[in-house]
Amino acid sequence: MRRRDFVALLGACANWPLVTLAAENRPRLAYLSIGSAEYDAPNLKAFREGLQSLGYAEGKSIDIDYRYVEGDTQALVKSAQALVALKPNIALANAISPVRALRQVASTLPIVCPGFGDSFVPSLAASFAHPGGSVTGVATIVEGVFGKVTELVIDALPRTAKIGFLANPTGASMAEDERQIRSAAHARGIEVQTENVQAPTDLNDAFQRFGAGAVQAVIIPPNGLLNSRLQQIVALAFASKVPLFFSQRPGVEAGGLASYGINPADNYRRSANYVVKIIKGAAPGDLPIEFPTKLELAINLKTAKTLGLTLPATLLDRADKVIE
Repeated sequence: MRRRDFVALLGACANWPLVTLAAENRPRLAYLSIGSAEYDAPNLKAFREGLQSLGYAEGKSIDIDYRYVEGDTQALVKSAQALVALKPNIALANAISPVRALRQVASTLPIVCPGFGDSFVPSLAASFAHPGGSVTGVATIVEGVFGKVTELVIDALPRTAKIGFLANPTGASMAEDERQIRSAAHARGIEVQTENVQAPTDLNDAFQRFGAGAVQAVIIPPNGLLNSRLQQIVALAFASKVPLFFSQRPGVEAGGLASYGINPADNYRRSANYVVKIIKGAAPGDLPIEFPTKLELAINLKTAKTLGLTLPATLLDRADKVIE
């Protein structure tokens, strides 16, 4: 697309209609992800199920265009431009970085985000109760969840003396996640070793440093780069014989040992309600951002056996999901 054509397109988007549906046209949704198609697949399955329960089937009564950047934040704006060129009525963005990229390209395009966090307020939404702009969705916020994940590590591995934290310093919530982990760990006399990664090529060195530091478990936060490299992270952890702990279930399904927190598929399913309401004429700024309604403990017994770990029976009894 020539530059002047793109500028003209942006001008046309300046006053994006909340709904641009003629009787003969299907609504069009743009999906922009900081992660990968593989990681997002279960979440998008839940989203499509949510749409279908409300009378919208992909390819029949709604069209969806997809773009994934696999943790490459530099590619977000270009991907957003490609999606906006397809003239969507609404967008679904899985995290704050994709939301910002879409806003940069089409400032009034309605956006639903199933991964809302504190970092959205007030730059992208005035408040959770009254967003007031073009962005709304479902929050992933659970107060103190990484303190709980740290306690989960201690419950699963009672002799733990040192915990690793794999962080992407560009992530909006990394500092707070690390603060919670250190606070909970230090209260129990446990050391924390943080290793920062900003590219896939950093992962091997990070796990080598975890090994050199004799960490006994590694906590992985939700992050576009880390989610998109989940299989690589799990493989490195198995090679190092270090169990992984998460705040969301997909990490456990990929081979992590345990998680405590939300199941993001639930947020995607609930996001379908927002999409349909906006398609039918609601303004995103008038739709309050919802909070998680359920937290779950997931454990991968297959991983425990592979690593030669015996988990306490009391922990297994508490689990909502056990993978065998």
